[in-house]
Amino acid sequence: MARIEPLRIEDVDPELRHVCDDAERQTGTSTGPRTYAKNPAVFKALSTFRATLAREGKIDPVLRELVRLKIAGLNGCRY
Repeated sequence: MARIEPLRIEDVDPELRHVCDDAERQTGTSTGPRTYAKNPAVFKALSTFRATLAREGKIDPVLRELVRLKIAGLNGCRY
């Protein structure tokens, strides 16, 4: 059970809702983004930061995804 209840998708700032929709398509859930959406300023900053890392990172995208999968497995997370 989550300690912080995520917003309902209808309650997410319309400017940020696309991030939740993308998460749903990619992972099957948008719980994380909908929780961050409780503070829209932080959510916007985090989204910008993550997008910048994805565009400008030096790590090959395939290797980056493998690292994500390994970390998720080590943490017992479904990814």
